[in-house]
Amino acid sequence: MKKLISTGFFQLCFIALCSAQQTIPTTVNDSLTLDEIVVTAQRRIYKLKGNTLTTSVRNTPLSTSGTANDVLKHIPGIRKTEDGFTVFGKETPLIYINNRLIQDSSELSKLNSEEIEKVELNNNPGAAYAATVKAVIHIKTIRRKNKGISVDAMGRIAQGKCTSHSEQLNLNYQKEKFSLFSTLYYFQQAIKRNQDVMYDIRSRSNCLVNSHSSLPYKAKIASGKLGFGYDLSPKQTFGMAYEVNGIPRACLDATSNYSATVNGVLTDQIDYTSQSIQNGITHQVNAYYQGQVNQLKIDFTADFIRRKNDNDQEAYETSQVTPPREIISSSRSKNTFYAAKLLFSHSLGKGELKAGVEYTNIRREDSFINPQELLPTTDSRINEEKIAGFAEYAITWKKVSSALGLRWEHTASDYLEKGIRIPEQSRTYNDWCPNLSLNLPIGALQTSLSYNIKTNRPSFSQLRSNLNYNNRFVYEGGNPLLKPQTNHDISLMALYRWMQFSVGYQYRKDVIAFAAKSYEGSPDVVIFSMDNFKKMQLLTSSVNLSPRFRWWKPELGLYFTKPFFQVANEGKERKMNRPHAYFAWNNSFELPAGIILSVDMDYQTAGDAGAMHQRSNGGVDAGIRKSFLNKSLSVNIQASDLFASRRNSMLLYGSTMTYNKKSYADSRQLSLTLRYRFNAGQPGYKGKHASDKDMQRL
Repeated sequence: MKKLISTGFFQLCFIALCSAQQTIPTTVNDSLTLDEIVVTAQRRIYKLKGNTLTTSVRNTPLSTSGTANDVLKHIPGIRKTEDGFTVFGKETPLIYINNRLIQDSSELSKLNSEEIEKVELNNNPGAAYAATVKAVIHIKTIRRKNKGISVDAMGRIAQGKCTSHSEQLNLNYQKEKFSLFSTLYYFQQAIKRNQDVMYDIRSRSNCLVNSHSSLPYKAKIASGKLGFGYDLSPKQTFGMAYEVNGIPRACLDATSNYSATVNGVLTDQIDYTSQSIQNGITHQVNAYYQGQVNQLKIDFTADFIRRKNDNDQEAYETSQVTPPREIISSSRSKNTFYAAKLLFSHSLGKGELKAGVEYTNIRREDSFINPQELLPTTDSRINEEKIAGFAEYAITWKKVSSALGLRWEHTASDYLEKGIRIPEQSRTYNDWCPNLSLNLPIGALQTSLSYNIKTNRPSFSQLRSNLNYNNRFVYEGGNPLLKPQTNHDISLMALYRWMQFSVGYQYRKDVIAFAAKSYEGSPDVVIFSMDNFKKMQLLTSSVNLSPRFRWWKPELGLYFTKPFFQVANEGKERKMNRPHAYFAWNNSFELPAGIILSVDMDYQTAGDAGAMHQRSNGGVDAGIRKSFLNKSLSVNIQASDLFASRRNSMLLYGSTMTYNKKSYADSRQLSLTLRYRFNAGQPGYKGKHASDKDMQRL
């Protein structure tokens, strides 16, 4: 009895000490029963190490939020947008699920939140990542050892102005060291949005164009995946996966009415109709090997991708001044991508040394035909090869840890037009990208200071030579002469219990931003494109508060950005320095009978971002979810943008034009998601991708 009391006393002391150092309680308690005494410990949800903020999801309120999409929008520093996710101050991140780079944001809706172990957000990726990568999100799932067959079926229907629906079926089989997995997915999307646009064109005369457009969009998307993983031993594993993603048909219909005023006099009224039909298919093969020999860890990955996209447009214009105009165009693009990456890791002293090499080969073909010869015919090719070597050393001394890395990239790119190499557009790059981070805990306060240099190369879409016909006043195209953008980034992060803080400074050289200029030979026609500007500077700061109460889990995020930038507009320099702030307030309420109610609100003030002035916008979302049949069946009802207040409205400033858009998106929706799982388990596939950012550039 004395021994039992003594043991219980020391256990109580140990738990009390751990509880004093934990930050955030969760809804699921870890309890220790000693006779009549129950002691409750609190799990830490957030952890900061180096540049990485880790958020625990398993056994927290986030695990019942729905899908990975719902989890990510509750991670401090991550914002859900109309096009996916952005990281505060870092733009679009790379997103991984179990070390595998996702190719489409729809993959996040396929992953149930209850299958997620944790989410790691890296705000300053090290040397192992490509020079263009500014932020990385790693989603780690729970590794269950369920044997036999497991089934995960999901269906979702959403009603806005139109009806959309998606279906998914996951079938997995696992036996001892072998796992086989497959996925079938289908998504039928229908949205309708309207927009009002004003073009203020300053050329030989002052032309003011006002338009109202209706833009219904319908798409069918289908995908399938099949793969396997095999564990040769506890320290050696390999696997392979094949995935096909297809867009059988995506159709954008546009109906617009234009009025043109020149020097204050109404000169024309135009009716415009257009239909753009897109289809494409992507084949992807990924293979990996991971092993360990003594203290040496080996990680090898290879990728092959072949992608084809076609876009056909038919447009018709009627004018009160000029004869009717018909515009027919066809765009074709083909991409072939090979990549391989070999990474070694080994303990060295009190730290770990990582070193590796990476190879990427890309072949892209673009062609554009306009029979009316209103737009030039193009036939371009880009052949690009990249070799990279990198090394990073991370060391821990007592409570202090630091990492120092260096990446070298050699890229050679040949640009050919109609089979002829164009020297001015063929480039060779040699980039050195260092990174440094220091992690220093001060009592319960965790701090991280980091600095890196990154390169942002233009995407192939931005480099394209063909033009798209928007209307008789505006064309849209790429810029084959774009140069890479260089980013210097320093940031400081701090975490104290349920409070997080960050400040940062960025200097961007040769920054890539929106540009509008006159079309050669037609000064009254403007081309929307991208261009290099001398520099841009950004100051950022954020505060995130995530206290936990018994039945109420609030999260408050405050983000502030101050830019320093200027553009040429209507014959003068315009400063784009207006700051903007973003507020997010998410709430989760645990009701009786296992019902979870969520109410989320966000608001962004007006402010500048590059050559764009964004207008203020915000919205409110609400949802209710519950599980049945011992969590095998889950029901999730979500109402998005309850007051239809989210707007993507902006002003864009170009040298010869000011573009003023007010958009009315199809953002208010009611959705129902049903999910059933039998013997649910995650596939034992551990593959990564060899060249992440280059895959996104396709």
